[in-house]
Parts: sequence; structure tokens; C-alpha cells
Amino acid sequence: MKLAQHCMSAVPLAVAAYAATSGSLAAAFMAGASSVLIDCDHVLDYLLCNKRWGGLPHFFAMCDEGRLPRLYLLLHSFELVIFLWLLVGTGVAAAWGVGLTIGVTGHMLMDWVGNRHLVKQSFYWLWYRAANRFDGNELYLTPPDPLHAVANEAGRA
Repeated sequence: MKLAQHCMSAVPLAVAAYAATSGSLAAAFMAGASSVLIDCDHVLDYLLCNKRWGGLPHFFAMCDEGRLPRLYLLLHSFELVIFLWLLVGTGVAAAWGVGLTIGVTGHMLMDWVGNRHLVKQSFYWLWYRAANRFDGNELYLTPPDPLHAVANEAGRA
């Protein structure tokens, strides 16, 4: 999904966290912030693949158009969502942790539905990406041709 869509979804997720925690502002803030900031792992993937920063237009083109040769995205995993809900369900999580969980879950569900045209259905399982060696050729539905040439081109620019 696009950054603007995640920013817009932060508001209802923050409201949901506020309601779920009987009015915790910390929970509301964490839900809103985490629903957007989880995407910081895209920056790490971009830098690992390109070896340098090529500017915002290049970054968004590489990520939004599915042109990264490797996709680690360690924060984008259903395993993380399950772990967070286990903390909430066992009562270990503070109110801000509930907000974090709601924000991350909302983001993941929107990505899972919104990126169906880009990545394979099991993409958001970290074990699935690891089993495919984080290789974009195996993870994208239709990888750009040739995928690795795009990364090499960016490295020369």
C-alpha cells in the first residue's frame, strides 16, 4: 500500500486503540505511529539492495513497483503479529503495547489485502520469505525482467 493510505488509516487505528484501552492516549499514539513507522524496514531493504540512497523518487519506485531483488522486511511478518497478540492476550502488554499491536495488525492486514497484485499470498509470513531466500524473483507475482539488472543499474548510477 502507499504511504498516504497508511497515514490515513492511522487515525481509525488510533481511535480503536483508544477505545480498546478505555481511553489511553499512549495506546492511541502507539497505534497511529506504529501503523506508519513499521514501513521503516522498507528503507533498510532498499539500502541493502542498492548500497546507497538514490533519493525518494527512486526509493518509492523500487518499493511500490516491486523492483527490489531481495525482500527481508523483518517487521512485516504475521509471526510478529501473533507474538504481539500473545503478549496482549496473556496480559503482559501495557496499554501502549496494545496500541502497538493494533497498529501493526492494521498495517499488516491492509498490506496483505492491498498488495495482492504485487506479492504472493504467503509473502507476509517471514518463514515463507526465508524459505525462498528472500529472493524477489520467488516472492513477487510477476518480477520485473530482469530483476537483478535493476539493482545493478541503481548501483552504477
